[in-house]
Amino acid sequence: MRKILITLGLIVPTISAFCQQDSLLKTFKYRIDTYRAISLGSYAASNYSNIERAVDTQKNSVISAGIGVTYYTTKSTDRILLTSNNSLSVGYSHGKSDDLTNINRYKSFELMPSSSILNKWYSKKYFTELGANISGNYYNYNSKLSNQPVSGRQKNGFYSLAINTGIGQGRLENITDMQNALWLNKVLTEVNSLSRTLTPAELNGLGRSITKGNNTRVLDSRKRIQFILKTVDDYLQQQGLIKKTDIDYFSNLNDILFFAINNPRLAGTEKYLRFTPAIALDKRDYKYSNDINKFKHRRNTQSFVLTSGISKYVPISLTHQNNYGANIKLSYLHSDLSDKYLTNDVVTDEMKTKSEMKQAGVQAFYEHAIYPNTRTTINVNLNAESGYQNFVVNNNFYAIVNLTATANYFISYRTRFTCSLGMQYIKNDYTVYQYPYQRPNGINLSANAGIEINL
Repeated sequence: MRKILITLGLIVPTISAFCQQDSLLKTFKYRIDTYRAISLGSYAASNYSNIERAVDTQKNSVISAGIGVTYYTTKSTDRILLTSNNSLSVGYSHGKSDDLTNINRYKSFELMPSSSILNKWYSKKYFTELGANISGNYYNYNSKLSNQPVSGRQKNGFYSLAINTGIGQGRLENITDMQNALWLNKVLTEVNSLSRTLTPAELNGLGRSITKGNNTRVLDSRKRIQFILKTVDDYLQQQGLIKKTDIDYFSNLNDILFFAINNPRLAGTEKYLRFTPAIALDKRDYKYSNDINKFKHRRNTQSFVLTSGISKYVPISLTHQNNYGANIKLSYLHSDLSDKYLTNDVVTDEMKTKSEMKQAGVQAFYEHAIYPNTRTTINVNLNAESGYQNFVVNNNFYAIVNLTATANYFISYRTRFTCSLGMQYIKNDYTVYQYPYQRPNGINLSANAGIEINL
């Protein structure tokens, strides 16, 4: 009897702790008024090669550079969930290829704008959503041979627009900050920094203080670090939860707030009906070096996708999570293709084709995520799709199955070990992007492992 009582005495607090973690993660609400961020990036690269061939030596050199800017904003209130991402990148390269018979000088310019926005409006248990994805890619390439009087030119442009509309019930909440609040509570308890056990309301407040610290814009990075630390410390101090502010307290506070893995973790259930119409234009113009022969390619695509389904994200505990869902999908795509060959601006050959693709299928996914500590993640993911399709004269059933397992293991603050295993099965799959094309049937296996070092 004594052993039984001791065992029950150990089990009951453990079950209570897991239930508390489960409840807090499920009920946490990620709320911020408006957060904005701007990121800038640039690159420069060069390459030189000297290749000895049977009859001559070929020398190649290229210099390239680029710059990009991204503007991101998000808002999460009881009534609105807004996310917006806008970016623009520019790239330029210049190169030369020199051999015994000729010198080819070339240069290219690439412009890539993109914008995506999605806004959800919540009313009681229901929501409506509206958004758009706009992208473009303009590419200009010029080359000139030393023994040719005229340059060769190539101009490519791809532009697309998709409208996202939907209605549904439920809401998926970002619980990453609550996850880190629980980790912080756990480690501060272990080093005996807390004056008492935190109540569920105090743990929820700790998660909200982390959200406030992370989503208040402070341009100076050093001041931002100080602000985040001070915001969370102020909450703990004002609630009278800290009994000693020694090196263990501050080092653990810094460790959780800045070095814990912050992969998005969700909780909740969402039932939805979504309709996504889209259009795309693909333009390619080639002018050959004799300036007489030309080639023009045009493809116009219209499509829509209608999906109805459910997604469920369930935090079992601080260290385990199950995500699963399924939907029914109907899709349609129509594409007009035109290829023209011209000589002296007179069409010498032309090909026009039209294609249609219709699909009706069912999709399902399951993921189990493990967070053994603040810096290690293990994921097992299975997703599958199967249905019936009609493409030109090819009517058949199709199937796609993906099974992956990934691990991200902490070695040091700058070094991680990553690995992944994957299996993919494809049968009669035509992708619905830009234009329909069939991927090879069969089973593909993959395995990757490596060390990621951030300097």
